[in-house]
Amino acid sequence: MHLIKNITVIIILLLLTGCIKPYDPVIDANAENKYVVSGRITDQEGFQEVAVSLSSPIKEPKSIPVGFCQVNILDDKGNVFALEEYQPGQYRVWIDQANLAAGTSYKVKVITPTGETLESGFDKMPKCPPIDTVYYFVEDVPTTDPTVTSKVMQFYVDLDAIGDYSQYYKWDIMETWEYHAAHPAQYYYDGTFHEIIPPDYSNNVCYTNNLVKNVFTISTKGLSQNTYKQYPLHSIDGQTQRLAYLYSILVSQVALTEQAYNYWEQLRINSNEQGGLYEKQPLAIKGNLLNLSTPEKDVLGCFYASSVSTRRYFFQHVQGIDMSFNNFCSEDPLGKFAWKEFSPDEYPVFYYFNESGYLRILGTYCIDCRKMGGTTVKPDFWPN
Repeated sequence: MHLIKNITVIIILLLLTGCIKPYDPVIDANAENKYVVSGRITDQEGFQEVAVSLSSPIKEPKSIPVGFCQVNILDDKGNVFALEEYQPGQYRVWIDQANLAAGTSYKVKVITPTGETLESGFDKMPKCPPIDTVYYFVEDVPTTDPTVTSKVMQFYVDLDAIGDYSQYYKWDIMETWEYHAAHPAQYYYDGTFHEIIPPDYSNNVCYTNNLVKNVFTISTKGLSQNTYKQYPLHSIDGQTQRLAYLYSILVSQVALTEQAYNYWEQLRINSNEQGGLYEKQPLAIKGNLLNLSTPEKDVLGCFYASSVSTRRYFFQHVQGIDMSFNNFCSEDPLGKFAWKEFSPDEYPVFYYFNESGYLRILGTYCIDCRKMGGTTVKPDFWPN
């Protein structure tokens, strides 16, 4: 009897597993090769930019810029600003402050090399209040080990937009930090031994910039006041050199119209859950553009008007953050064949003597901070 039951269970399991098929979603072919137009105009005098590209297959995401377009920004006062292509698919025009004002409406018009006309609706530039306060708390966050937490520097912003300001916002964050190579260039071997006196620190201190990829959006439309306290921005830990010396963020508070906010909110929902925006191609979200030549063809992306308030912050010696970063410096003992291990095409070979007096061969990351992607040129805004 038990044998019959066991055989029956095995048959049922085989039938169930035999019915399982891998799910391969059907992707509409029309989702590929759609025009994507992305850009904005702000109340800040300077270059206003628009990008034109084609969407790529979902399984092979990549940037497909569309060059040789005629791109114009138009306002509701009859002004037309012609953009020039400065990189493939990237267009820009310098607009003076006199033509950038809250209350003015703007749209973009693109004529592609094949003669198709892509056009956005007018977007009215809203008013943006000054940034209220950006601050941080040191907080515990979970790790892959449920018994262990990690300390992070969690940033927040307060919004105070009481008055005739927009009810829709997003924040952009550009971070800059100073980092150091582990050693100066002092001793090296190139067939003979040399000592640099004084040691060369010219490639010891670097600076790097990074646009935080998360999207931060909020609407106060459903609130009793046009204010918001403690909206969470990005966070950082001590596992990079960001907080080792001096860290800075340039926070841009961007006032949006409701239409632009809805577009960015959809981007936030999609991109923040998928690891960040600004990947190989814009996400396939329809904005406010139409293909006037072929109305049945969707145009992705969005062109919008915004006003911006910016403020820079510096942070140093943050208490409570455990610093455990990798400086990528390899320090190796001299091998058993000594200097014969190195061929002339490996010269110069840098080295130093540690606290115990032992010679250690230094990798290039040890003496040249530029190898980690930064520059030795100090930003104009960096403190002396």
